[in-house]
Amino acid sequence: MKKLLVILFMLISSISFAQFTTINPDTVCINTNGSIYNVTNTPGYVYTWTVLAPGVVTGGAGTNQINVNWSAAGSGLIPTAVTVYATGPGGCQSLPVTLNVFILQIIPTITPIGPLCSGSPCVNLVGSPVGGVFSGAGVVGNTFCPTTSGTFTVTYTVTQNGCTFTTTTNVIVNPIPTLSPIQHN
Repeated sequence: MKKLLVILFMLISSISFAQFTTINPDTVCINTNGSIYNVTNTPGYVYTWTVLAPGVVTGGAGTNQINVNWSAAGSGLIPTAVTVYATGPGGCQSLPVTLNVFILQIIPTITPIGPLCSGSPCVNLVGSPVGGVFSGAGVVGNTFCPTTSGTFTVTYTVTQNGCTFTTTTNVIVNPIPTLSPIQHN
């Protein structure tokens, strides 16, 4: 009977430790200073987290949830960036669970246009990567309409995986020259 209880305790303990779940890799926007990572909380467990530099744990050490500042990280994949294991009340440790972190950075671009003349037909705006949204004075959908002269700022915003990236360009619209009537002397 004693052996059966020990086997049941070990089985229940291993099932409890198997509750860790993550989506791997995690995608984080570049310059993010507040990512939250967690595992299912089991009362009595102490959680030990390791975060690779340049990530910095800003809160939650020892608990089932931590906050991480990734603002110093450059773009790209950080393999095994976050690791956690649990220690149960009897001192037994779970196997570690790791999470890769991908720091996402997109640098959108706008194909230059202009200079233009006021009153000219609208011109198509082209941004990369495709799928972004243009905005600004003179912008109508994916076109710029030079109705008046001046310098106009066009913004292109791209959102991917919850991250938003923007770029701007200036468009110069020149006035149409005006002439007086031809005179004869």
